[in-house]
Amino acid sequence: MHRPAGAKTTVKVVKRILLSPKWLVGHLFVMAIVLGMLRLGLWQWHRAESGNGGIQNYAYAFQWPCFAVFGIVLWVKTIRIELDDSDEKASPLRNSRFAAKPLPEPAIVKGPGVRIGIATLAIEPDEDDVEVTAYNAYLARLNARAKGA
Repeated sequence: MHRPAGAKTTVKVVKRILLSPKWLVGHLFVMAIVLGMLRLGLWQWHRAESGNGGIQNYAYAFQWPCFAVFGIVLWVKTIRIELDDSDEKASPLRNSRFAAKPLPEPAIVKGPGVRIGIATLAIEPDEDDVEVTAYNAYLARLNARAKGA
């Protein structure tokens, strides 16, 4: 649900947004999923305690509650993004420490015709590198053989 620019978040706005039918369905869905994950964790715990359980069941018993916590964190972040007062056009990650830094503009070379490419600097190999010299000699032999055939 989008608000007009400059609208302030108040308790009334929060209630109107988070108690709308769309969000109520989302809240119920998340609660059902979280309860299901916790129940699966409990089932794995009981399975591990049974006669044919093992360490893998204990690991799953720990894993399912972790999934439930992840689902709750994701839902809370979704709600926080929805209730954010800042400009809608700005990226939701702008305040995040995980936001990517802007990339520098590439030097795009446009030539005649359809060919468009990005200019890169040529890599100069070390002249005293034995492996590079041997590989270049190998490529020269292949090239000479291809021209001769």
